[in-house]
Amino acid sequence: MASAAKSDFPQFLDGDVLLVVSTTQTYKLHSQVLSTHSVFFAQEIAAKPPPRLNAQARRDRAAAYRFEYVTPFETGEIGKWVRKDVNEHGRIPRASASAALLPDFDNGKVANNTYKAWDWLFGIFYNREPSFVNDALAKVIADISVLIECAESVGSIDHVRDVVDLALLRQDIMLWSSILGNPVAWLELGRRVRSPTIFSEAAIHLIGQWGTLPEDDKLNIPDDLRDFLEHKANELDLAKEAIELRILGHYPQFMLRTAADKPGRPSYSSDIYMWMAVCFFRQWFAQSISDDRTRRAPDGGLNFYTALYEGGQAYLTHLDFQEFHRYFPMSIKACHVLEANMGVLKEDVKNFVSDLMVECTHLKRDDYPAITWLTCAKIDKDDLPWHIPTPKGKDDQLQTLYNQLDDENNTLAEQARQKQKKAGAVAAATSPPVARTTPAARTPARPRKRARIIEDDGDDDDDFDDVDDGSGMFIPERRDDVMADDDDEEE
Repeated sequence: MASAAKSDFPQFLDGDVLLVVSTTQTYKLHSQVLSTHSVFFAQEIAAKPPPRLNAQARRDRAAAYRFEYVTPFETGEIGKWVRKDVNEHGRIPRASASAALLPDFDNGKVANNTYKAWDWLFGIFYNREPSFVNDALAKVIADISVLIECAESVGSIDHVRDVVDLALLRQDIMLWSSILGNPVAWLELGRRVRSPTIFSEAAIHLIGQWGTLPEDDKLNIPDDLRDFLEHKANELDLAKEAIELRILGHYPQFMLRTAADKPGRPSYSSDIYMWMAVCFFRQWFAQSISDDRTRRAPDGGLNFYTALYEGGQAYLTHLDFQEFHRYFPMSIKACHVLEANMGVLKEDVKNFVSDLMVECTHLKRDDYPAITWLTCAKIDKDDLPWHIPTPKGKDDQLQTLYNQLDDENNTLAEQARQKQKKAGAVAAATSPPVARTTPAARTPARPRKRARIIEDDGDDDDDFDDVDDGSGMFIPERRDDVMADDDDEEE
């Protein structure tokens, strides 16, 4: 007894669409599956209804739709699918005979990866994983590039994105090393396949070295992506400038005084060594800015911020203090105390640059010394070029509705007050005159409540409260340090 015919990819017995790639490569698939996964096939199938097949055609399981793949004469280019009319017998009428189809092999070898790409793409429609060659990243990229081109030609890129992303991520170190070597090309590929991981990895490398990136490389980046990278690079530069400003205005906590303590000369003299350390540190920091060793350095300030983060003997070493004491000699004990105070200040400064030391890429500088730029840029979901903002949530919609109701209620209340006021004025005009009373019989008017005035006591210690000299030199490290508004006094 003959075995039953097999119904599986790429030939389904109940398939109603015949796809002819070449003389040796055909597919018999389902119109519903093709319409679901491809914009092109959905439009072509919906444009014209299929013929009503006769009984013999149905017994032969003929297809009601037929598409043929037509390749251009230029090699390496993606062809196009052409729908052919089918009669009631499930065949092509003689008037619209198909053009001669070429075989997809040459001397026993496949001549074009496009034929394999269509097999991978249609297999993805049926949850079949493509069989990429994973022994080399170059081969994977070549296969993936052809698959992406085929998917884009029929509007199926959304359905191959996860497969492509997974195939690339399996390369692990080879992938990240390739992105490090050519982030411009990988940035565009990451956008084409809408891979957040690949796109972010390439973007972070480009943002970190944007100041030293050759202009030719910048011109090779599409305009929208170039604007995005420049915007993120400017954000990083502003963050570095703000950090430097905070460092220059920093004082250790124990140096601060309050006016209530009425500090005098003995109180400040106890911190003289820390004041000297702050002065020495700021002189060194200002010289670093003048020499373009900070954010304007070729490495974007990587070495400078790394030294600040490491602290200790990474900068302002013991030799630097010996040079300092040539001009400001001290006793041995005083020298050790001054260096110890500088160590306390260095520990405080570490916290300011900690965010710049975060490495958001998969490759770390300790293992790859070629990374000579900051990799702390953050690419959020909203930053991705293909991201579409989601509409407001249900809670936001309810809050908006409540606000509208409040506005309507306030308007109605105001209209009611105006109407009542107008009615009172009319009633007063039409009411009989009231007997005039003597001044002594009048009820004394209630005195109007006067605003409370806080007088200045004129103490000399008020100089401690006047901390804003308009120069912007002292910048509070926390918004809590800002003096409360006058509204709090009136409560």
